Amino acid sequence: MSSSTQETTSEDRAEAARVRVRELIAALQPDTVDKRPNKRGAQTRDKLVQAATACFSEYGYTRTRVSDITNRADTAQGNFYRHFTSLDDIFLAALQPALEELAAASATAPRSGDEQHHLVEQTIAYLHSYARNRHLLRVMREAAAASENEGFLKLWLQVRSGFVHRTERWLRRLHESGVIEETDYELHAEALGSMIEQMAYVHIGLLPVTPRPERIQDLGEVIGQIWYRSLAVSSAPASPGRARSL
Repeated sequence: MSSSTQETTSEDRAEAARVRVRELIAALQPDTVDKRPNKRGAQTRDKLVQAATACFSEYGYTRTRVSDITNRADTAQGNFYRHFTSLDDIFLAALQPALEELAAASATAPRSGDEQHHLVEQTIAYLHSYARNRHLLRVMREAAAASENEGFLKLWLQVRSGFVHRTERWLRRLHESGVIEETDYELHAEALGSMIEQMAYVHIGLLPVTPRPERIQDLGEVIGQIWYRSLAVSSAPASPGRARSL
């Protein structure tokens, strides 16, 4: 595959991941407000979303108030309700760019035949994306656990499932190429996804300050190497009635 074709494929996959996030969020947003305001209204909406991003990042999901957002945006509460129906509505709008970036970072196609090198590169890209959006991604987990709105838990699980399904397809492709033995691809993808998700949350999301780039590089290399080593072909015989493990 040529370089230009490979780049196109990677961007196509990234855009497909971003579109899926937009669709998931759109399905959770009410249709009771104007989604296409005029230029002045669009500017006000953008200011509100930026203010909401800052407030949710600083105060968390449960402590942020509409007045916090409108005060930071320097606008009236009436303007808030012209564009959003609730705090949950604007939180979804604030989350969208972060989730789109994170989904795109994990959707790129391999640039070479070196699976381990690509895996490490993709993990590092994912972690850098997570670091840029770490406050909102941390708050999203808070909302998924604490909110009475089940939509946040549904959104988190659906975004996560996109990553797991892409990993599952990658594992099947490795098996078809003779690199790994047959296994429970879905369960293995869940395990690998949980590892990177938890490492990102603990070592990036929960820290008082964003890790330095070299620390993120180290995390990505370790996670990528562990991922790849877990996929080594086993020479042990399979247990009766079960697929051979990786």
